[in-house]
Amino acid sequence: MSDTDEYEYQYDDDVDSYCYPGSHVLINKFNLHKQEMLNIAERQITALKIAELERHPVKGVFDLMHIQAIHEFIFGDIYDWAGQIRGGDFLIKNESIFCRSMHIENYAKEIYKKLSDDNFLVGLNKSRFIRKLAYFMGEINALHPFREGNGRTARLYFKQLSANA
Repeated sequence: MSDTDEYEYQYDDDVDSYCYPGSHVLINKFNLHKQEMLNIAERQITALKIAELERHPVKGVFDLMHIQAIHEFIFGDIYDWAGQIRGGDFLIKNESIFCRSMHIENYAKEIYKKLSDDNFLVGLNKSRFIRKLAYFMGEINALHPFREGNGRTARLYFKQLSANA
């Protein structure tokens, strides 16, 4: 994988309304059409936003709206769709196929209900906490609610969840 396609996703139908026509470059607020330039801008901006969130976390109740607020904070200066549930059909990255967008909200309800039923992992011993955390990290990764930035967003979300627990 080259540096230019490190963030490349594709939709099953090869039509990606998030990208500039005829390219795999995400439509962005800077109107950058070269992937290399977008990668640089995105890395710099998100690094600053993530550092800020580590000092001042987004308040929430560890549900879908909470992770959406984190995503919007990190990526809102770059993409108009930051914090919004992605559209499209199957989202594919390398060998991984993520949740169909039409099922994201219902699947998220199930995940966050389980997390709530587990008292947001509060009070668990270390072994049980790690096992449960790994489970929920896998579920949120499979959900993949955003067009871009799922990993960075989830890491902050789970860091905040862990600190709370």
